[in-house]
Amino acid sequence: MGNDLASIASKLGKLIRMLSSSQDGEVLGAARAIVRTLANAGLDVHALAAGIGANDKKFSEEEAREIYQHGVAEGRRVAEQEQSGPFFRNVNLNDEPSWHDIACECAARGAQLRDDRERKFVSDMVRWTVHGGSPTEKQAKWLRSIYTRTR
Repeated sequence: MGNDLASIASKLGKLIRMLSSSQDGEVLGAARAIVRTLANAGLDVHALAAGIGANDKKFSEEEAREIYQHGVAEGRRVAEQEQSGPFFRNVNLNDEPSWHDIACECAARGAQLRDDRERKFVSDMVRWTVHGGSPTEKQAKWLRSIYTRTR
């Protein structure tokens, strides 16, 4: 991956994993978040594809097996953590979710939102909170109620 991609690789990795969800809303939310993340870094999907294809290293069978086993172990660890872990997937240092994390969780469950007005509100909240913005008290109350209902 190029230097620009390297700076957002961790976030992209999380979002790409969300593409495997069985919930259509989560998959759509993850896909849109990938495009937004790339755009915020001045990149696009073509740069991501080129970055992925840039590593032409060939692995031996033993190296490939080790990578596979590590991936399986990491997948199990993440699954166990999600089943018994904290209520929110992404938390900040205070163990509290950011408004952006809450809005993204709601957006990922778009199929469970009641109507277009709620979908637009959640989409706006994702966009407004991406750089640390906070909703008004009324918006916060509505966003919390949506989050609680869609969990």
